[in-house]
Amino acid sequence: MSGTTYRPVLSRPVQARAFLGLLCGALVPLVSGCGASDSDGGNVAMLLPETIGDWVKQPDPVIYDRETIFDYINGAGEVYRSYAFSQVLVERYETQAGLGVTVEVFDMGTSEDAFGVFSYAREDEESGIGSGFERKGSVLCFWQGRHYVCVAAEQRDENPGEVLGEVAAGISGALPQGGARPALMSALPEENRVPFSDRYFHTHQSLNYHRYLARENVLRLSPETDVALARYQPGSTYLLVAKYEDEGVASEALSSFGDHLIQVGFAAPGAHEDGGEASSTDGEVWASASRHGRFVVAVLDADSEEAADRLRLDAVAKLDQIPG
Repeated sequence: MSGTTYRPVLSRPVQARAFLGLLCGALVPLVSGCGASDSDGGNVAMLLPETIGDWVKQPDPVIYDRETIFDYINGAGEVYRSYAFSQVLVERYETQAGLGVTVEVFDMGTSEDAFGVFSYAREDEESGIGSGFERKGSVLCFWQGRHYVCVAAEQRDENPGEVLGEVAAGISGALPQGGARPALMSALPEENRVPFSDRYFHTHQSLNYHRYLARENVLRLSPETDVALARYQPGSTYLLVAKYEDEGVASEALSSFGDHLIQVGFAAPGAHEDGGEASSTDGEVWASASRHGRFVVAVLDADSEEAADRLRLDAVAKLDQIPG
């Protein structure tokens, strides 16, 4: 165990910046990947059922890859590209009455990244379709195995849930089953965690969307970094657990994070045998951070020094359960 103690003399909460797009309730794809993977869009198209109840699959599906995703989702494509997204298959189903739904099947490369993009902006989660689903208005999205799927009703309907659920269940039944949440998520204690606030991602840009930290990549995040983040009560405390490719990068990240705290008003670090802490003398917010092998655990915006250290140490105690 190694760490750095940061004892702040001034603390200034920073508000997260708004990011337009990533809403399951608007037919806008959420993500693009970090690594290339073999194309299987044609295979997925063949897996999808020809009919789902009264819904009939239409000819000529369209496939967008990592480079052409911007032709389909201008603006939000970079979010997908922050994961291991390789392509999205876009299919349409229609009824004889002329009603239509659009189905988007994103190949996210891994089940971990399928969960990651699903978690990116979710506000709720239900069971019964895939490994978890959320419906917002006329769109229902779920994750299953390496796939993230959105089904959107093309016509306004006072109660589209039945239609969306029927089509989504039919798509889910045709895709490969399975899908486990990233092991890193188990480091986030359940006690006092804000429901559905847990996120999984890799990059600095994603962190700044969820909780703006700095313009610079002070935590040295990259496509090779796995990050779990959640909010806790009371207040709006953030817990971040990052897994780096090696201990050297993790050590550099903790040091860079400490330098950043100093630059924004925290006092110089001091020694602390339990792995690191940070406090705010003006009583606004407190922070605590430490490194443990390849992992960095950081707490931001806690309402007391005791709360910051307690949450950090609760997460540290769970690291032994995580491979690597």
